[in-house]
Amino acid sequence: MLDIVFYLLGEHTMQMSEYQWITSDSILTAASSLCANSPDGFVSAKQLLKLRQSFPEDQSRFLADQAKLRKQASSRFPLAADMLFTTKGLQQTTDAAIAKYKAELLARLAPQTQHVVDLCCGMGGDLQAMAHQFNVIGVDLDPLLCQVAKHNASIQSNHSVSTQNIAAENFDLDTDWIHIDPDRRSDGVRHTNIQAFTPSVSTLDELIQRVGKSIHGISIKLAPATQVPNRWIDQCHLMWIQSRNECRQQLAVFTPKTQNSHKRSAISVQSDGQAAWEFHALEHDTSESADIPLHQGPIDTIFEPKPALLAANLAPTWAAKHNLTYIHSGVSYFSAQKPNPIPGGNGYRIVQQLSFDLKQLRRWIKQHDIGRLEIKKRGIDLTPEQLRKQLKPKGKRAITLIIAGNPRSDKQAVAYFAESI
Repeated sequence: MLDIVFYLLGEHTMQMSEYQWITSDSILTAASSLCANSPDGFVSAKQLLKLRQSFPEDQSRFLADQAKLRKQASSRFPLAADMLFTTKGLQQTTDAAIAKYKAELLARLAPQTQHVVDLCCGMGGDLQAMAHQFNVIGVDLDPLLCQVAKHNASIQSNHSVSTQNIAAENFDLDTDWIHIDPDRRSDGVRHTNIQAFTPSVSTLDELIQRVGKSIHGISIKLAPATQVPNRWIDQCHLMWIQSRNECRQQLAVFTPKTQNSHKRSAISVQSDGQAAWEFHALEHDTSESADIPLHQGPIDTIFEPKPALLAANLAPTWAAKHNLTYIHSGVSYFSAQKPNPIPGGNGYRIVQQLSFDLKQLRRWIKQHDIGRLEIKKRGIDLTPEQLRKQLKPKGKRAITLIIAGNPRSDKQAVAYFAESI
């Protein structure tokens, strides 16, 4: 087996050497110059022709991509101007803010950690943040991404950074902590079924068994909708992490202290990598929708749970903690007795309540000179784009329209015009 591993390492090392040009001074200088002269991310035919006079076709194409991808990445990575990207790598990587939060979480959970291995590291979003605090090794099957990840993780890092182009199953894990982002698209289709992941769930189980023995912990990045095995729930802390108003990932964290913790959390991360709010619950203390009463009487306020709470299936538990009631059966909009801000929720003051009737809504919008219309809806088939097209807001004022319905209920959908609290 050891001979096979060394053979694979040698084979992949040769593959990596084919991509060493990616981090050469000439490529990095050309990328910086091209991006400086293409601030909108668009590379003209003239610029592309000039590139091809100095670089081979594949390198010219890579450089042209950097102008576009650095522009796209600028809102997600403060260091984007110095980083390298691939289209697929950027799509799949962790934002800098969440990566920083995760690296600092790791340091808090296992302060004795000095070295981290990032398996399936991709272009190095998580690796970059971890390299600011630990010595790191990134591992990936794609030799090009290994070069990209090493470059990105080395930016402003004072720690040891290296990458290995080898399958995660074959890497010799001499480290303090493992982070892994299993490939959910290995067959070209995005999966949330853990049985379709690469490395396999059996490999992940083997890594988890090392916790408390040869490693301090392991963190597994998952899609928000992934259902983890019940045996994991007994051993880990499950976190749903949002940034930029969208739940971006689920993180399963295993340490000796998470054994039998049965804890799940919803977390919102700010652009600086700090938590804007966190909501935690134990599995045996969570509430179900049936536990939350339906509001009786007039509604003055509406609270909408934020994406991480919804993804974590913690909205009813959050509502119970804050004494909220459903405004419509089975739909995650709630009402509160007092119009005070609640962490984890978007709050709205009701201006007008109407039956969900497009003609009636259109008339109200016209009468109140509404032009900027934010639309939120649950329990109806129409999309916000379809609704906007039919409601035709053309005025000067702004308002939020909240529509609550439930196709499984006989109760008619209700529309609320509201203002943010």
